[in-house]
Amino acid sequence: MASPQDIVSGKSRLSLRSRSWIVAGIVFAIFIISAVLLIRLLRNMGWVLLREIALFYLLLILLLSALGTALYTAAVYVLVRASGHRTTVAQVYLVLTSSLSVNYVTPIKFGIPIRIYLYKQVMQIPLVSGTALIALETWLGMLIPAVIASVGVAALFTKIGLAAPLTLLTVLLVGMLAMLFIKPSLVSPLLERLPLQKFTFRLVRFTEMVQAGVRSVPLWRLSVVALFFGLNFAVSAMRVYLVLSVFGYPVNWLVLLFVLTISVTAGNLSMIPMGLGVRDASFILLLAQLGIPNEIALSAAVIQRLLSPGWPLLLGLVSTNILGVSELVKRSGKVSPAQEEAHHDPSA
Repeated sequence: MASPQDIVSGKSRLSLRSRSWIVAGIVFAIFIISAVLLIRLLRNMGWVLLREIALFYLLLILLLSALGTALYTAAVYVLVRASGHRTTVAQVYLVLTSSLSVNYVTPIKFGIPIRIYLYKQVMQIPLVSGTALIALETWLGMLIPAVIASVGVAALFTKIGLAAPLTLLTVLLVGMLAMLFIKPSLVSPLLERLPLQKFTFRLVRFTEMVQAGVRSVPLWRLSVVALFFGLNFAVSAMRVYLVLSVFGYPVNWLVLLFVLTISVTAGNLSMIPMGLGVRDASFILLLAQLGIPNEIALSAAVIQRLLSPGWPLLLGLVSTNILGVSELVKRSGKVSPAQEEAHHDPSA
């Protein structure tokens, strides 16, 4: 007669096999859909890209995509370690890519609460600390492109005006100052007359703990994280440069960095998930101002959009499967006291 532990292990292996096939099917479906979209794009262009592109360019684009993921992982790793929590690069990579994949398949950023949950489950980071880490990451992720975009608008795209990037910078700086120096307990007297007082005061207390978590991160560590974010945008600009070079319209890498960050800032100001539409339209318009034909600018925007969410989505699906497998292995190794007693009972 099979023991309870063998039964649990068998179920775990069956569940593991099912999960693996499901993930493989999803990855294959995404690959097919992306290939069909790319083929339609190339067909409309008369297959010019296939005739002119070299394998070297494709490898460089993939390498830059991998480098961008590595930089993002390094930034989050430094941020987590700066908060005083121990982790590994592998854990950060799995949690980061898994949460990013959720962001790209949901209409709103459900990946944020998923990341906080995974921080707790995988790295044993409390919810308060995880929320503080996400707040800092989001703030820096919006601040860095806004700063670079302001320089680009002032230097090259003067017709756009500095109002939009400076507005975002002002909001971000004021928000961070409020987070650092305004105590949520100051509004407690105003909350006494509101309904659900227990929930409200718990929320105030939680906000105070998040505030303390934000303050605990050293400024020089934040500077390192900001540097990684800036390098990540630089790598993305280099990838756009390669794509445009394939089409025969190379543009200065620094100019493309400004184009990319301005479009990202426009998407952030729109408050639309992933800046859909706004980021792409601004990207195309800025390339058109540089003398890029509309069809080439549109094609570059489509490829950029396919690469930006597509690459981390595929990585995230694999990472999610790995995290699921790890959880199954942990569970398969745990047997309840009743099962253990039944296993040792000869009459069972």
